[in-house]
Amino acid sequence: MQRLILPIFCCILLALFAASSCRRELDSELKATTLEVQVSYDNTLAINYSNQYTVQLKNLITNQVDSARTDADGIARFDYVSNGKYDIQVTKRFSAAAYQQLFGEQVDSEVTFNAAATSYQIGISGGSVTKLTLTLRRSITGDWVIKQLYYAGSDLYKAAALRDNFFEIYNNSDKVLYADSLCMMFVYGRMSTTYRAADKLLESGQFDWTKAVGTAPAASNANTDYLYAQAIYMFPGDGKSYPVQPGQGLVVARSAINHQAPFTNKNGKVYEVSRPDLTVDLSKADFEVITTPYLEEGESASLIDIPTPGKKSLIVIQKFGKTMMMDNIGRIGYALFKAPADMGSWPKYAEVKESTIEGKTLYTRVPKKYIIDAVETQPNTADRRLPKKLSAELDAGFTFAPLGSYSSQAVIRKVKEVRDGRRILEDTNNSSNDFESIMPAVPGGFKEIK
Repeated sequence: MQRLILPIFCCILLALFAASSCRRELDSELKATTLEVQVSYDNTLAINYSNQYTVQLKNLITNQVDSARTDADGIARFDYVSNGKYDIQVTKRFSAAAYQQLFGEQVDSEVTFNAAATSYQIGISGGSVTKLTLTLRRSITGDWVIKQLYYAGSDLYKAAALRDNFFEIYNNSDKVLYADSLCMMFVYGRMSTTYRAADKLLESGQFDWTKAVGTAPAASNANTDYLYAQAIYMFPGDGKSYPVQPGQGLVVARSAINHQAPFTNKNGKVYEVSRPDLTVDLSKADFEVITTPYLEEGESASLIDIPTPGKKSLIVIQKFGKTMMMDNIGRIGYALFKAPADMGSWPKYAEVKESTIEGKTLYTRVPKKYIIDAVETQPNTADRRLPKKLSAELDAGFTFAPLGSYSSQAVIRKVKEVRDGRRILEDTNNSSNDFESIMPAVPGGFKEIK
């Protein structure tokens, strides 16, 4: 009997030791840390932090949002922060008078600064205190804004799938603007959470375009001063052809038809729509995008790329695919710009993993100085989020359709205020704050008015 008891006793001791060890490891992994966020500016001005800056911390697992204000040294402290991934951001608005007093520069309107860190990993390796610096950058604002993006599409079988995609731009100023020669760019970058050429990525995980091959040598400022276009679509006109009144916008459809009705493709195949409530009527869209005339000789056209009688198409400067393809997962960015130069002469580059441009998809390099407005979209779940394509001065955050692909959801800019009957939309250059989701999309409308 004693021979049996001794081995059993030893096994129990070993099990208890292992459990204790595992518990210590688990406790270590779950151990909270203090996060210190230093808020600074991208210049050498001595800033008085007595106004205080509010830093927001969002847990990407629980979606809980906490906030803390900076102290006299510009540091915001968060105690008992558990390990995980977080979105961290700070936005600061100054009135024209306050900005002039602080920075010594005269401006005519409110100025916004943004800084953010997305999917920031907080772990035990940093010790009991994790330190992060967020550098505020002045946002680029313009009279034109991207108002609505309907990229997710509707039900594959009961509605219109991706045929009903559209985007909308908006005159957010108090004067008449002309859309002529305005361009919408689909901004390219990382499309997956893993990448085989890790040595050609920036510290952020985004492409290092200085290592890309193209039609011209990559510039040393390739990452800081340029964006890279997957597609570019330009409004037609001679300069004064398409006036847009203050508080009005333009809807650009992939196909400017009523998608709530059955659709017939070029081969005569009919697509029924059993749930018209899940899609939209785009028959009143101002423009559409027809790619077929821009295909290369011998390239087969899409069966759904059909011109709508009476509708103008945007000019396709650079195509991606055989129709206008808005990524339904939300992995690209969007930017409005107007360029005085001939875009045809701008260099193009292959993705950074490529060693040649022969037979490869090329992306046009677009100078940031021409950007008027930009919006970053991301996948709807935290585990699929990608390194940001747009820098903080263009968009410090991002927006997304919460229910993902084929959800009938659009993202739409919030209304900041109504002045003399004109809706002024939020434009802090932080899409996490400026946008919200809407279902179904409302081409030409607003969230509160359908």
